Amino acid sequence: MTLFIKVGSITNAQRGQRVLRSSGYKAQIKKIENPSKTDGCGYALEVYSSDNEPVNILERNRITIRGVEVI
Repeated sequence: MTLFIKVGSITNAQRGQRVLRSSGYKAQIKKIENPSKTDGCGYALEVYSSDNEPVNILERNRITIRGVEVI
């Protein structure tokens, strides 16, 4: 499954991408089309994973998550 993890800013997306890569996950930074006010600047990480471990890794590294969608 693919996780679409909304992180708000480009800075959090870049930090999150580095953290996930160091944990063995390939994460791509995506710009959200038409972000809502709760999406911040509108950036997300797209990660292929069979579970929610990438979300847990980001939370442990204090990266603010604004929402998660399974696509």
